[in-house]
Amino acid sequence: MTKPRRKPLISLCMIVKNEADSLAQCLKSVHGVADELVVVDTGSTDSTVQIARSFGAAVVSSPWTGDFAAARNAGLKMAKGTWILILDADEELDAGSKEELLLCAEHTEYEAFFLRIHNHKGTSRTSQTITVNPILRMFRNRPQYRFNGIIHEQIAGVIVEATPAAAMHLSTVVIHHYGYADGVVAKKDKISRNVELLKEQLRLNPGDAFHHFNMAVEYMRLGEYDPALHHIQRSLEEVEPDTSYVHLLYKYEIRCRAAKRELKGALEACERGITLFPDYPDLHHLKGVLLLQAGAFAEAKAALRRALDIGVSPPGYHTESGFGTYLTYTALGQLCQETGEDGEAIACCTRAAQLHPEPGPLIARLLRIFKYSGREQEITGWLKAHLPDAWAALRGSLPALLLREGCYTAAVVLLAEAEAASAGVTAGVDTAVLGSAESSAVLEATTGGTAATDKATATNRLASPAPAAAERGAERAAATPEHAPEPDIAAAPGNSLLELIHRVRTIPAEQLSQGDVLSLLNHPSICNQAATAFAAAPALQLGRSWILLADRVLASAPAAPVYGPAVRRAQMALPLPRVTD
Repeated sequence: MTKPRRKPLISLCMIVKNEADSLAQCLKSVHGVADELVVVDTGSTDSTVQIARSFGAAVVSSPWTGDFAAARNAGLKMAKGTWILILDADEELDAGSKEELLLCAEHTEYEAFFLRIHNHKGTSRTSQTITVNPILRMFRNRPQYRFNGIIHEQIAGVIVEATPAAAMHLSTVVIHHYGYADGVVAKKDKISRNVELLKEQLRLNPGDAFHHFNMAVEYMRLGEYDPALHHIQRSLEEVEPDTSYVHLLYKYEIRCRAAKRELKGALEACERGITLFPDYPDLHHLKGVLLLQAGAFAEAKAALRRALDIGVSPPGYHTESGFGTYLTYTALGQLCQETGEDGEAIACCTRAAQLHPEPGPLIARLLRIFKYSGREQEITGWLKAHLPDAWAALRGSLPALLLREGCYTAAVVLLAEAEAASAGVTAGVDTAVLGSAESSAVLEATTGGTAATDKATATNRLASPAPAAAERGAERAAATPEHAPEPDIAAAPGNSLLELIHRVRTIPAEQLSQGDVLSLLNHPSICNQAATAFAAAPALQLGRSWILLADRVLASAPAAPVYGPAVRRAQMALPLPRVTD
């Protein structure tokens, strides 16, 4: 006996135009969730319509009139489901959220659900999430619920006006959005289109707080901060206090004033926002960063610690990925570097790398902190103990990264270990301790884990360079700067990597040349280990060689309390090598 076909539970409604590149991915993501697909096409000239029909969608042709709400509503008229689900073609439903979305649809005591939009840096769900925004994307299918607004069309206000007692729920359903990925916005020229539409909306309704807010966003994207601030102020004057985006107005005011170097005004905006939204970690993070830039280290640390205490933003806030977690740990680590708290800096940077979806730049920063705190010999053990995944991923390229950061001792240790391992013998190098008691204790307090502090020692068979290299090194050291011989190591096959490392380590800074360093970076072993971009780009190698030469010159400055901290700060400010180079 055939079961009677039930009424569609969820109707997916979309508007599209020339979305052939992404539409199929979007429609695949709702398979098993959406019972009905309604696609409004506003004039596609590619294969968008054919793709939609291949998924069984009902396609509505609606000529574009410059009104997003009208296009949305054309689809709503066709929908037969109990619920309307709104997606754009450059979005997809997270596979792990399907069950929750179906569960939400069973709760008809609610009129609408907010879903969490993850805005990605790239065009796939594996790319880094930049921001997370709760947006009303599923609501009851009722004739009185129709979008309004020719741009940034809205439905929430309409629902509240039509059903004053409407209950709405903040779900944890995740939608991945790729429309802000690098190049996508520029390709579609969205900003110019949005500004013109918003100007028309504000001409018709000058006191619309929401459109002033959206106009501020567009001007920020253009880098025009004065008009952005004007529209932020107008929105704050007109908006109802409990409106969902008020917290963003304060954050965007902070960003605009910081971009204009108005530190006092930015901090005042922080305080106003925090007074209203004390559990919003983004505001505490921004306050901490601004105070760090101003050199108010104690106050900055307190603000960053408060952001970490809150952690991931509560679901009702638009948040930036990493605020309250890895970006805040990174800022706190930078602060500790400035104040000479090396153990805490290492712990914070390590925790940030543990949490960061792309920890490569943090690994480079961590190497530098170890180097300038005189603990370079601990690098290998620390990475093994606290960042095993990063250690495994970087194992092959880490010697090159160490040399590009000037960590010559650690590079020699790692190269010797690798050589011994390939020969099937125990490496005869001193791998030192996994981490000092100071930074291990801080990390343990930060993560709640136990930091390893065991020692592993062995006889270092690579302490002495080859005789020829030693003789040439002594000759260079004895020469005066005016008569120092030119380097004769232009990546010649006869020069071993260890010889080149020893030479760069031991030649006095005033006699070391950029050619010496470049020869080391150009060694075939290092080029093979380095990432493709670095190995294939002479400009990157040349620039890195000058940075390393500057580092050696700074390191040669006599220790003195007067300018010692400034020298260290200058070293820390040198551009970091990128793991991707």
